Amino acid sequence: MLTRLINQFLSVLKSRGQRLKSFGLLFVFGVGLSVAIASCAPSNSADAPAQKPQVPQLTVLKMGHQKGMALLNIVKAQRSLEKRLQPQGISVTWNEFSSTAPLLEGMGVGAIVFGGGGGTGSVFAQAGDKPFVRVAASTSSTRSSAILVLENSPIKTLADLKGKKVAFAKGASSQYMIVRALEKAGLKYSDITPVFLTPAEALPAFERGDFDAWVIWDPYTAEAERKLPTRLLADNTTVFGDKAATESPAFYYAAPEFVRDYPDIVKIVLEEIEKAGVWSKNNYKDSAQLLSKLYKADIKTMEIVEERGGERKVLPVTGEVLAGLQRMADAFYELKVIPKKIDVSDPKYNWVYDK
Repeated sequence: MLTRLINQFLSVLKSRGQRLKSFGLLFVFGVGLSVAIASCAPSNSADAPAQKPQVPQLTVLKMGHQKGMALLNIVKAQRSLEKRLQPQGISVTWNEFSSTAPLLEGMGVGAIVFGGGGGTGSVFAQAGDKPFVRVAASTSSTRSSAILVLENSPIKTLADLKGKKVAFAKGASSQYMIVRALEKAGLKYSDITPVFLTPAEALPAFERGDFDAWVIWDPYTAEAERKLPTRLLADNTTVFGDKAATESPAFYYAAPEFVRDYPDIVKIVLEEIEKAGVWSKNNYKDSAQLLSKLYKADIKTMEIVEERGGERKVLPVTGEVLAGLQRMADAFYELKVIPKKIDVSDPKYNWVYDK
């Protein structure tokens, strides 16, 4: 193209004389220079690879924990994450929450980037468009949640809960457990009077008789059973049967930007949690000793919790795991407990842990 243009101008020079010679040469020179500059300029073509923004060096890992997630608390007590990440110049901070709902709220405002809790809290958070990602699931023991009544209570069966005050933490796994327990007894959620209390608030209120039944999880279950004259009305197996381990699973959560920018650190955290699970199963008395100090709980209580804790595994977020969570979400939507129907398998909220 350029060669043809130059030849055209040369023919004009020959036909019109010397007077145009200088102008033509300057024009040709200018075109050539423009082409040369254009060839050196960066391309704006869509085919050009986009330059990835540089991820800043992570210096502080902000962890969240709660008493219901034993393995995270063992990791905290053993300082295994601190030891693992120190060579990379990363320090670790820990922030305690009463249950999953406030933990995910804290994640949403940047107070933490990693934590763990019941799946129920994630259903509420997703329905509220809160930012979080499920990065792994956790198996639970048959007593991870229980429905307790005082020993002298007239309540003998789940059907007897009709018209009674039942306490549980709003947005926690205990809320879904009572929904399914009532369903099993042929009752509706509207057949009880919900009393929303955190575990710390509920224990003294339960002793006073402020409500009729308490839906709670370990270590609070074991603490109540040791300190008060209680009776077990139902537990996970009673309500969920052979699907108890996955019907109401716990999850490990991370902030979306943390998963996006530091997937290797997410994997390191999950590896340390998995190690804690193996250690706690093989050394439940030592595990109880660690947790009793962290929880400021009676050692005998923690030995009960850890002995019945069973095999705690870190599982990838699979369709099977999410199936139970979807049933939970659907139940809450039908009860108008959450404002909209959600798809818990939405990739935005789940990350598969590739070992």
